[in-house]
Amino acid sequence: MIKRTIIQELNEKAIKDEYLYDLLWKIQHIYGARLFNKKTEDLTKKEFSDILRFSDILSRSNEPLNRNIALKIIATLYTDYHKNEVYQLFAQNVMIKLGNFPSLKLLENDGIKFDNLELEYDKRVKKYFQYTVTGGNCFTDSQYDIFRKIVNSNHYSFSAGTSFGKSFLFSEFINWIIQEKNENIVFLVPSRALITQVVEDLKDTLIDKDYKIVSNPEIPALFRGKGLILVLTPERLVSYFSKNTNPNISTMIIDEAQNVISNDERSPIFYHAITLAEQKSVKLYFASPNIPNPEIFLELVGNSKEESKQILDVNVSQNKYFVDFISKKYRIYYDFLTRKKYDEFEMKIDDFYAFLMRVTEMNQSIIYCNSTNKVLEYARVFSKSVGKCKDNDILNLANYIRKNIHDKYYLAELIEKGIAFHFGALPQEIRKKIEKLFKIGKIKYLFTTSTLLQGVNLPAKNLFILSDKIGVSRLKEFDFYNLIGRAGRLSKELYGNIFIVKTDDKSKTKELLNLKKVPNIKSQVLSGQGNFYINVGNVLDGKNMTNKNLSASKKREIADYATILTYHQKKNIPSQLVDKFIQKNKDSSRLIKKMRGINVPEDVLMISTNIKTKYQEEIYMLDEPYIFGEISNWKDCRRILRILSKIYNWEEEDKRRLGNVKRLEYYAVLMFEWIRSKPLSAMIQSTINYHEKNKVEIRITPNSKEIFSIDKAQHINYVINELLKDIDNVLKFKIKNYIINYLKLTDQEDNEWQNYLEYGTFDKTIIELQKIGFDRAIAMELNKYKSKHFNFNTSGEIIDIDINKLLEKELSSEARYQVKLLLT
Repeated sequence: MIKRTIIQELNEKAIKDEYLYDLLWKIQHIYGARLFNKKTEDLTKKEFSDILRFSDILSRSNEPLNRNIALKIIATLYTDYHKNEVYQLFAQNVMIKLGNFPSLKLLENDGIKFDNLELEYDKRVKKYFQYTVTGGNCFTDSQYDIFRKIVNSNHYSFSAGTSFGKSFLFSEFINWIIQEKNENIVFLVPSRALITQVVEDLKDTLIDKDYKIVSNPEIPALFRGKGLILVLTPERLVSYFSKNTNPNISTMIIDEAQNVISNDERSPIFYHAITLAEQKSVKLYFASPNIPNPEIFLELVGNSKEESKQILDVNVSQNKYFVDFISKKYRIYYDFLTRKKYDEFEMKIDDFYAFLMRVTEMNQSIIYCNSTNKVLEYARVFSKSVGKCKDNDILNLANYIRKNIHDKYYLAELIEKGIAFHFGALPQEIRKKIEKLFKIGKIKYLFTTSTLLQGVNLPAKNLFILSDKIGVSRLKEFDFYNLIGRAGRLSKELYGNIFIVKTDDKSKTKELLNLKKVPNIKSQVLSGQGNFYINVGNVLDGKNMTNKNLSASKKREIADYATILTYHQKKNIPSQLVDKFIQKNKDSSRLIKKMRGINVPEDVLMISTNIKTKYQEEIYMLDEPYIFGEISNWKDCRRILRILSKIYNWEEEDKRRLGNVKRLEYYAVLMFEWIRSKPLSAMIQSTINYHEKNKVEIRITPNSKEIFSIDKAQHINYVINELLKDIDNVLKFKIKNYIINYLKLTDQEDNEWQNYLEYGTFDKTIIELQKIGFDRAIAMELNKYKSKHFNFNTSGEIIDIDINKLLEKELSSEARYQVKLLLT
């Protein structure tokens, strides 16, 4: 029998003590009441002393629950007692016991230090062993545990709360690989919206500046022969693997790994990308938020499930509130209490916007909405009660937006007041500037869509949730807990506040607080749930799905898996997809024979898994395919789109966007201007003029129809946002993928249409500059100096840039900044 220690006995006694829960209720009640300006009694001296003693005992436990309660106590008392020496003594000791050094630094910054041998000894021992690769910081206990495991494993998967500090951990891991192994690394991210942020974070933490960070699948000549850190989406990784001349990759970090099995349109390409990496013996490291069974990702690629862990320790405490502006009531929710979940009170403030301003004060807030239109609506109404800033960075960004987008774009006037909105289709250079100013605290209010759920790392002190949906779908457990993880910033504060808000009668946000913990997630590839493999076979046979009510999105997802399965069969790649298909589809033998009889080359299937094989086969067998020629006007683009629309059956396969025949002319104009290097602001003005001239009908809301008017700023902003989405989602993604597929199937591979649509130009130098990392607008600005300050190889690629002479030119401040950042 194992003898228990005194600490274990004390913890067992403490966690069963009802007095602990009485005190937990009281401290959470006091903090919440003061947040809502409600008078309440303070802790007595005895209660203050006792709750601190509980925190000390619980912090010494090995149980995550006990340690999390200890953190909750210290975090909840911080606002009222951070200048109290007794509190500080206990608080600093607790943080050392938890190994939470970022929070310890916050406490020490309050100016109270202690000559305490136990504190000093514990701190020095932990800091010695948990010192980071880059120096200057220490891992928390849970971060250090994961770091040791991933550096000693060939594959690993872990899940942790959003405030765990995955970005920090992975930047240290990358620096360790560079120092110890000097290998090439891929950081796989779920969307283009996240690339910019990851690249910026890596630039700030990278020790070896000889390593180059690249975010596209083609390595620019200027960076060849260098160590590489590639930050890629799954599509870009597949494209990278398709080029045999690209350098080998040793390690891949899959952040936001839940996207691999999310059962939506993005999951097939994620699965395809990691399967390709596994086949190339790339070491895989998965990270995901909140998932109880992180081993599922290892199982998906056939690795040992033992190398995985769910982290239950939290590094930042959170407080939850429900605020109902219809009934004029609010609730204070209590953590760790079973007998009482919340208290409800009458509310004095009856206006959401006044409440938002009062709660935020000197801190920052994120306001979540379920659509771009709602983001604009809430941000604009709120801005009316906020004065303009005088900060130069804020004013410069507002002017930049007016110049490069449009002088009536709402974002500019919002920025001037320290307010911003954020969604995935915003131009990269603007999104990057917003994220930077938010991180340093100059933007106080950020209204955002579900881009936060994709892993965009923008936490804040306060999070306001104004909708229970993502678009039109309900927020599920995983999405909700992933979202609320943005409240509270490790190293910035000890806690974050979450406000679930009801602003109208139709709102069902209160139901979010009834969501249970995140359940084990499932993979349809592994389980075959919902007749998955029967429907994959039906796609291959050209039959209807077993469920006629499946959404168009779900149908596309299943079709993509069918194409991936075909590729695996033709290439003889062993995979879970192949094994489970054979097990769960009774017609698998016949269908496998059919797949192997497809004539489409393997390398084409590899990069075009989002297109049904039946269309690819028909195009491949064409006797006289359309040959792409010179593009001299928008009508040439229209001809291409009409041909593609017919042979790929867009009317059926992509009804919402490309399937709308009336919009093909609009897309043709957009496409022509984009590939002809037209500045974004000019494209926007051209699109506005088009809408005005043709009296285009627009839908500001799903249930409204209006004829576009150039005199209405709301109409102009709607058109701008739709244009940005069309460039990002239609031109750079959908149309690009179809054109690449068509050209490869018809043996027109020498054509560089992929680059034209990705980078928005025919000019090879502008393309090369963007591959190096310059924004499109800056690349066009620098292109003016290519004849004097750039050296090219015989293929027209940049191999050298005279940086000093380039910086002598009259460059814009942004161009000068990017030249120094990327080239020096």
